[in-house]
Amino acid sequence: MRYGKWLAGLLAAAMLALPSGGEARESHFEGGSEEIEDEPIETKDTREAAWEESEVHADDWFTNPSKKEDYGSDEDDGSGTDEDEEEKKKKARFIEICRDESFIYKMDRKTAHYTRIPHTIDEKMIDVWVKLEPLETAPGEYTYPPKYYLEHYLIRPKRKQIQFLCEMEVSGRPGNDAAEDKIYDPRRWERLIPGSIEDTIYHAILQYKGKIYDESTANGKSARDYIENTFNISL
Repeated sequence: MRYGKWLAGLLAAAMLALPSGGEARESHFEGGSEEIEDEPIETKDTREAAWEESEVHADDWFTNPSKKEDYGSDEDDGSGTDEDEEEKKKKARFIEICRDESFIYKMDRKTAHYTRIPHTIDEKMIDVWVKLEPLETAPGEYTYPPKYYLEHYLIRPKRKQIQFLCEMEVSGRPGNDAAEDKIYDPRRWERLIPGSIEDTIYHAILQYKGKIYDESTANGKSARDYIENTFNISL
């Protein structure tokens, strides 16, 4: 009984020495008055949302167009430079020289060349193929592969004359067995009619005359060769 009273006294003293619950919380944060915000409870939905926004996944290329750049895209992003465009033009076989309300006219730079006019000593002409691509195909006339035209001209810069040789209608790739309707004839040179399509083609071709291959200087023929071959005179 004596021990029981002694234990009860110790317990009472211990309870008096401990601060109340409210005082304990105040003493713990007495250094400041900040309010403590409860942290949000992380759920399965919030974890999935964070994963979708911050990570890059394999199926984003198909489902999220904004993340295509993380994997690279085949689409042209418009970042090509002017130098790239110029390089493409240099490599292109057909280069645009002019256009009207019906066609785009393109010169075949591979076959265009200067050649000596027959029966002359040093006069040259330009032998050139021009491709005519329709601007628009009329309704009901669509064909696949697309249809275009090839026209063969001779151009005589010294006398401002042009000679039309032939025209071919082409669908797809032309065959090399297509026979030309006409051959060079010195009587068929035509003077230019201002505003005609021949006039337009003539002047458009001459804008590129400095870039056309000169075959006449590579065939070994000179005025001396011409005289020797024509008159059978050895000089």
